[in-house]
Amino acid sequence: MQQLFTSDLRPGDLLLQANSGSVGSRIIEWAQRHAHQLNSQVVHAAIMFDNAFVIEAVLHGIQASDLRVQRAGYGYLVYRPRRADLAKQAARCAKAMFEMNQSRKNLPYAGPYQLAGSLSASAGTAPKADDMVRLFNRIREGEKQSLFCSQFIVFVYQFAGQLIGYSPTAIFAASAAKVSPSTLGSLLQSNPNFEEAGYVMPGERMKQPEKKGVRGAAI
Repeated sequence: MQQLFTSDLRPGDLLLQANSGSVGSRIIEWAQRHAHQLNSQVVHAAIMFDNAFVIEAVLHGIQASDLRVQRAGYGYLVYRPRRADLAKQAARCAKAMFEMNQSRKNLPYAGPYQLAGSLSASAGTAPKADDMVRLFNRIREGEKQSLFCSQFIVFVYQFAGQLIGYSPTAIFAASAAKVSPSTLGSLLQSNPNFEEAGYVMPGERMKQPEKKGVRGAAI
């Protein structure tokens, strides 16, 4: 896979974060491994709004973070929607939910200790399109909805897919509430809507300028 830098990232890219060694990361990985889930080292998920800011469900709910500053120390595996319209709609939907949380504080982070509901053997059934519209409208009107990082990501892409004419099941054949970060990693490995774009290394966000060769002096 190709190493990516911020200049390579695009709106709508899906980022999977591996265990960084933090307490929260270790708790999530342990819980997923204890539940015998594959890819248990995948502990977080986020979506790119542009090529620098990610939108994610974290401690204070749906937030925007600068990949070059607040998230500079984390490494990510990057999945890219194969359809540009899906990527564009997903970035817009994520931004809308971020703005709703900023104004209403109604999209809190569910937290790693509430991960148990997404650690079942089944990923559940994707909701019907009408159900997603009703939920989104209730959130827009101020209803409180707690979301774990991977739940937020699955909801965003399912809703975005619906906006361009797909059923939620066609994007992710799963219930967002039943998708842990490790399950999301497994779903992406065989998902025809996404492709592996590359990886982002911790601390390496900007491409280094190529060094020009120095011509030796004539003797």
